[in-house]
Amino acid sequence: MIRITGGSLRGRVVRVPVAEGIRPTTERVREALFSIIGQDLEGIRFLDAFGGTGAVALEASSRGADVIVLERDGAAARDIRARLDAVGVTNVALVPGNVLTHAPKLGIFDVVFADPPWAAPVQPTIDALARLATSLFILEAESATVVPERAGRLVLERSRNYGRTTLHVYRPA
Repeated sequence: MIRITGGSLRGRVVRVPVAEGIRPTTERVREALFSIIGQDLEGIRFLDAFGGTGAVALEASSRGADVIVLERDGAAARDIRARLDAVGVTNVALVPGNVLTHAPKLGIFDVVFADPPWAAPVQPTIDALARLATSLFILEAESATVVPERAGRLVLERSRNYGRTTLHVYRPA
């Protein structure tokens, strides 16, 4: 079950269960994320690079962004589609496939959000995705994860901890 925290769908509860092995971005972290990005995302092109539950894509969509969500796991992608359909979202494109190979083919985005599996090394994700962001690249990672100060032309602006989760925010230098 996922509750949308802001925008036109604020308060809506999506009752599609979360599959085993998927680690959803918590409500607290999503609220913090959109505090950083902003509440009005009308006209913003947004990439949710590791869809998981689709909660971040739903939040961005609810705030007016045009969203592309990538998810490689077929079952997780079907669940994301079910969540999008449950709330009638039309400004989200679901793209199945591997982030590292598919994301560069999608063009550039105002905002890129990445929450890769915590067991995976983050550097390949940073290398592949930071260059696609024109305004913001935000990496969600386990708090113990060490990230570089620079990601291409982007500079680490801040890192904020939320329990075991940290949001690392990169902006153009």
